[in-house]
Amino acid sequence: MNPRFLGPLFMAPVALFLLVGFATPIVIVGWYSLMEPRSFGLTSDLTLANYRSALTEGYGAPFYWSILGAFVTTLSCAVIAWPTAKMLHARAGRGAAVITGLIAVPIFVSESVRLFGLSLFLMPGGGILAGSLKALFGVSIGTVLNTKLAVYLGLLYVHFPFMLFPLLLGVALIPQDRVDAARDLGANRWQVLREVELPLALPGLAIGALLTFVLCIGANAESAILGGQAVTVVTRAIEQRFSYAQDWPMGAALTMLVTLVTALVVFPVLSRVDLNRLIRR
Repeated sequence: MNPRFLGPLFMAPVALFLLVGFATPIVIVGWYSLMEPRSFGLTSDLTLANYRSALTEGYGAPFYWSILGAFVTTLSCAVIAWPTAKMLHARAGRGAAVITGLIAVPIFVSESVRLFGLSLFLMPGGGILAGSLKALFGVSIGTVLNTKLAVYLGLLYVHFPFMLFPLLLGVALIPQDRVDAARDLGANRWQVLREVELPLALPGLAIGALLTFVLCIGANAESAILGGQAVTVVTRAIEQRFSYAQDWPMGAALTMLVTLVTALVVFPVLSRVDLNRLIRR
């Protein structure tokens, strides 16, 4: 067989899988979003009424919360993950392997189980945090559970590994001789970080930020388990439209808006990331 056809031939199963499993559902949801409100057919007249309602009938707060929560969590994870990745890379050994394992193992545990564990930690009165502070220092704190802070802590706790491990790959791309050369030329710590380390580690940082942001904007369990009624995220609003309200076109319109926001963030960043360099090919 002509070698020119080997690449497309090997790509065909993946392309077919993506077409059936990814593109087709989006097309169906997009078509449904243009149907008459509270209808279940796919053949009614096309209308933008669902999008107008999504932008004017109180869905702004869930959108705002989801986008702001995803942005703040991504930024927080990056700030915490940077020194952690530097430390793990600089001190590779048994200790670093143990710390990496402790961070990675929770990924293989159900997210709901981890969040219920965190809810026990944050529980008022008899919770681990409140009880420990009371027993050790005699300090009484108010409740953290069922607040926006609890949702933020849950997002941070669940999604931190998705930022750390790509960033660890990015930090590994920084040659130590360039850092040493910059210091020899008189660069201070901030200048080394801004001019040398961040540009070289940018592919890993960008991939970690994308993973964290996309997963956070679609997160629902954190607000349901830790937030109580304090926060309504957009995925919860979509779920309610499809289930309790039986308004599938509105749920589809909200889904398409979330997809649009995600695409506006993901595609510009991906177009600037050199994945071949990240995997050292």
